[in-house]
Amino acid sequence: MIETFEEVLEAVTAAAIFIPLVMDMGGNVGTQSTTIFARGLAWNHINVRQFFPYLLREASIGAIIGVLLGATAGVIAYFWQGVPNGIPQLGLAVGLALAVVITLGAVLGAILPWVMLKLGFDHAPGADPFITTIKDFTGLWVYFTLVSWLVGVEVEF
Repeated sequence: MIETFEEVLEAVTAAAIFIPLVMDMGGNVGTQSTTIFARGLAWNHINVRQFFPYLLREASIGAIIGVLLGATAGVIAYFWQGVPNGIPQLGLAVGLALAVVITLGAVLGAILPWVMLKLGFDHAPGADPFITTIKDFTGLWVYFTLVSWLVGVEVEF
């Protein structure tokens, strides 16, 4: 995945600093969301047949956390690496990517255990690896696409 965006990293080396942040935060939120699902299921707080309200709540919470952390990290990225390096758009890319990845992590953390349960698999150990894989690929793609678009670096797929 990163090979696809080598031009972006060469043009905006400061973008590499925020890769772990974008990748880790979505995974942390996704893992927490699966834990909440497992606990809610065990305590009969989640009705598997009426899953949509639970999913909507998790997506809303993920979006709120994503916007708050994205705004915070975006401002820090803007002043710490963006402005001093002449790429103030980096702050916007970091902030938007975090908001999207954290929301995605929360949604995946709610959906994947439910899907695994519906398919007859144990959701507790199985959901996290899928969440991490999907979120990592998607998160990197979103982040580098935003950086390349906002900074103006052409990427050939």
